[in-house]
Amino acid sequence: MRNPDHKRAGAKPATLFPAAFLAVLILAGVAMAQSLSLKAPTLANVNGRLTAQFGIVVEDRPILKGELEDGAVLVLKCEVNLLEPRDYWLDRDISEAHFQSRLSFDPLTREFVMTLPDRQSPLRSEDLSEILDKGWGTIGATLGSWTLLDRGKKYSLRLRTSMNEEGAPEGMMRFIYFWSWDAGANNAFQLDFTF
Repeated sequence: MRNPDHKRAGAKPATLFPAAFLAVLILAGVAMAQSLSLKAPTLANVNGRLTAQFGIVVEDRPILKGELEDGAVLVLKCEVNLLEPRDYWLDRDISEAHFQSRLSFDPLTREFVMTLPDRQSPLRSEDLSEILDKGWGTIGATLGSWTLLDRGKKYSLRLRTSMNEEGAPEGMMRFIYFWSWDAGANNAFQLDFTF
């Protein structure tokens, strides 16, 4: 004699497991979501050099603090591009600059440690907010000589940022550590202007 309840009982956990696993991933991602805000970039003439100035603000600092104290090592990457937009062809690249900073927690000294490309010694502080404001609050990226710009021409300044765990393949850790329904730890900004 057949027992239909026995068959259903064996199949039920197999169909529920993928749904439960997906729910755990979604809830973990939302709980650990990070978001970066960009301060609007500006262009400045700094000693004859064309310099893009901007800032990064981490919105969910308590979550970030917990991740760092649990051993995560995070890398912030910024790419700045100066382009000449064209109507009938691809935009012309004029210049680009890259910024990369590493953020970690030293459990022996109980300090947060941030490396910056323009400093030989890292920033260290027990206060995460202080180190974030000092290191990422104002960032300058040199794009070349000020003479790259011609009067009356249109230009675009594009800024892209991402924050992932160190050593992770691009895009991989965004799902695990910094994934959310919105932009998460990846941001982009474009400033169109006429010089």
